[in-house]
Amino acid sequence: MQQNTPERDRPDASIPNLDQAAPIGGPYSNEEWKVLLEAPVTICRAIMAVSPSGAVGTSQEVVTMRNSLKEILQTTSNPLLQTVHQQLQSQNNAETLWRNVQSSFKDRWDAANVRQTAVSTCQHCVSLLKKSSAQDAQAYKEFIYAVAHKVAEAAKEGGFMGVGGKAISDAEQSLLKDISNTLGISRA
Repeated sequence: MQQNTPERDRPDASIPNLDQAAPIGGPYSNEEWKVLLEAPVTICRAIMAVSPSGAVGTSQEVVTMRNSLKEILQTTSNPLLQTVHQQLQSQNNAETLWRNVQSSFKDRWDAANVRQTAVSTCQHCVSLLKKSSAQDAQAYKEFIYAVAHKVAEAAKEGGFMGVGGKAISDAEQSLLKDISNTLGISRA
């Protein structure tokens, strides 16, 4: 006969819950921290959606996004980004994050909606980052933009069989400009 012990009433620790992920003692609530964790993926998915690249191009963009997130976060010396990295090191957390963001675009894949989702996500991040130091806020904004830019460059848009296409489509370039303007970072 199994006995109900307090340990049995606790949720399984192996199941990630990004709703309860805020670092203890940090300035962010769980909900706010979740926004900061999801923002890079949300913005990258918007970049992918404003100028669809087909199956091969989309695969390249997804791989680039994942690799860029990992590369930037592994090499950062910024405390806020190190905390983001620690949170996302678990494959379960990364997969949960991907599913959460995917559901936010459900049935809203037209260019205007994904553009608005990306811009409003950036606006929300800018608002939240006021709780961090200026250095942390700037590093986070640069991080978001860098990953989005790498995703935009991942697959040629237009052309025929890779010939004559652009590294970054006009739609992606326009969204990158909106992202940088909203984040308050200057880009060419």
